[in-house]
Amino acid sequence: MLKKTSGDQLINKLNYLLVMPRFVRNIGDSYGFPLGIAYVSSSMKKAGFNVFTLNLNHCDGTLYDILKSRFENDDIHVVMVGALSAQYSMVRPIIETAKKINESIVTVVGGGIITSDPVVAMDALEYVDIGVIGEGEVTGVELCRALENKGDLTAVDGLIFKSNHHIFNKPGINSCGSTLENESDYTITKHRKEIADIDSIPWPDYEGFELEKNLAATLGIIGFIESNTLAMISSRSCPYGCTFCFHTVGRKYRQRSLDGFFEELDYLVSNYKVESLALSDELFARDISRLEEFCLRIKKYNIKWLGGFRVDDITPEMLPLLKEGNCITMGFGLESADNRILKSMRKGITIEQIERTLKLVYDTGIPISAGFIFGDIEETLETANNTLNWWKEHPEYSASLRLITAFPGTHIYKYACEKGIIKDKVQFLRDGCPQLNISKMTDDEFQVFTKELMEAALSNTKLLSSFEVYSINDRDGCICLNGECSVCGTKNNWENVRLFKPNFIVCQKCGQQFNPPLNSTIRSNIDVNVLKLLRKHGKLAFWGMTYHAMDIFRNSDVLHDANIFPIDICTSKQNKDLFGIQIYSPDVIANEGIETVVVTAPYHIGYIEAQIGTNYKSVKNVIDISNLVGMDYTEDIQ
Repeated sequence: MLKKTSGDQLINKLNYLLVMPRFVRNIGDSYGFPLGIAYVSSSMKKAGFNVFTLNLNHCDGTLYDILKSRFENDDIHVVMVGALSAQYSMVRPIIETAKKINESIVTVVGGGIITSDPVVAMDALEYVDIGVIGEGEVTGVELCRALENKGDLTAVDGLIFKSNHHIFNKPGINSCGSTLENESDYTITKHRKEIADIDSIPWPDYEGFELEKNLAATLGIIGFIESNTLAMISSRSCPYGCTFCFHTVGRKYRQRSLDGFFEELDYLVSNYKVESLALSDELFARDISRLEEFCLRIKKYNIKWLGGFRVDDITPEMLPLLKEGNCITMGFGLESADNRILKSMRKGITIEQIERTLKLVYDTGIPISAGFIFGDIEETLETANNTLNWWKEHPEYSASLRLITAFPGTHIYKYACEKGIIKDKVQFLRDGCPQLNISKMTDDEFQVFTKELMEAALSNTKLLSSFEVYSINDRDGCICLNGECSVCGTKNNWENVRLFKPNFIVCQKCGQQFNPPLNSTIRSNIDVNVLKLLRKHGKLAFWGMTYHAMDIFRNSDVLHDANIFPIDICTSKQNKDLFGIQIYSPDVIANEGIETVVVTAPYHIGYIEAQIGTNYKSVKNVIDISNLVGMDYTEDIQ
């Protein structure tokens, strides 16, 4: 609506709807609470704008009906959403549906998907009017002010928008002036400097995005199975320039004051049931005195927490502080056990530092969450096998193994584009940023090595000496079990352990990590339920060939049926003989007319389902493999 100010200047008082994409399959499932859009929302509210929020993870009904109802009830003029590059299929339907409901609604997208490669993202998203490049808190406020006060969008740093396009077709708003940097049909304004004082940013809008429902559903995050887990940050960005990393919030490393951090934590503990904390910092232990103060101050909360560390930051003096401060997982990005690849990755560490630090941490008894990634641009069969062999020699660390992905904005992405490995950047984004061979290995060599990598992950993982599954929840894919640690012999009990996800169960005494086991009953139930699906639907696709999925496939005769099509977007997994089965690209869904897809990577089910909905509209049914672990599974799909 139009409103007059005291000086009779006409402005538009607009209503904004900030939408958190849907990451879950079913209402009530757990998901990682994204802080970015929550920070933007609180900043806009503090500035006095009319902000409404919508968390799709807690909404029943179709996206069209949900948005239409909110547009009408709240008289929405602008829709804003944020996402990472791999979440393209989650954000596109939101802005597309918004435009179909009301073409005059302004659509704004921010986050890594825009910041990493702005023009490509705008082309791929199509229905977006304005993209926010970099941190969104200040940019979002200035953008809203420009929209409401006949402002010139070119005066707002950190934007990309369609040149000569009237962004808001209502009285009192003009869209743009001169072009600052013209790429194709877009205007890109000046670079937005990083926010120097991150203590000045209001706390995330927890209430607006229904944090209490997220905490009630949380059954752990990657590598961390604690319940009621809250994500917080104590710093932003990272001063290092690893070739596979992209920093949405800029390259300047900034820390919050601990007073500000603990003031926020006090509020959260007082208002929510917080049992554990996941620090989302890219870099946590840069300052030993700050770390010591943090550990001393957090002890009184009796909260378990995890953080991300660099191996070259760790000293023997730190570890007792961390253990006494209730740190129950230390995360490390190891990446490679070959110094040539670590140098190529610009990681800034050596295998000698890795060995020293992991032994220190392991001997202290703090569980380790660490991983290697294979396929750097200098990777050869020799260097890859050096890392794999080192991993086999050190099973005590339970490090994960995965293939490198050239995400937009990274050095290796630019390399892949220059070399023609990524031939169509827009299609690459639409396809979900699939893993490609950018290494010095031939495609055949890389495919063979990928098979060896998955075989190693299946065959060389530490197992419990014995275990008993005493409860199975086929809705969440959770089990409760007792088990004996094969390292120290301690008998443990674990409750609500998620299957088929990259989580570990941890010995309560020695900290040794184990993959959650599948017993014969669970395996049999999956086979029986798959047979039911085959009889009803004729053909099935199984999407996501993780090592959890391959463990099921290689131990099941049922899953070798000719009408079952295992698929993965990773090109090196698309193999004619991976553990006796052929792995296809997702295009087999359309080629075979498959209407039912079982997702075998439940942690990514929201992303996979969104990709199916965007690219394979003939699919009628998407099923979580977690729902197949119970003996009483009955399909409610019509």
